[in-house]
Amino acid sequence: MKCAEVRELLGNYMDQELTESMMQRIERHLLRCPACAYEARSIEQAREMLRRGVESPMVSEGTGERILRHLAERFPHLQRSRPADEQPLSLPLLPED
Repeated sequence: MKCAEVRELLGNYMDQELTESMMQRIERHLLRCPACAYEARSIEQAREMLRRGVESPMVSEGTGERILRHLAERFPHLQRSRPADEQPLSLPLLPED
């Protein structure tokens, strides 16, 4: 396989969305090509950082309230009526000092 082909398929390779034979071809290429192997590691590291960063976003209470208020004002058509016993939407909060 050529580097351009491998790089185009790296995301699918990492998500294991390719056929077994295609996965093996890419894996063989990555074993022989340091540039593509480096790109694959870089993509995986970026994905891991994004996963960790998105896992538990935290904002202060004031910021969360401002964000939710802004969203409600900007997108009123997305608001749904909720039963009285249902809690309103909230964002995770930073611990108080």
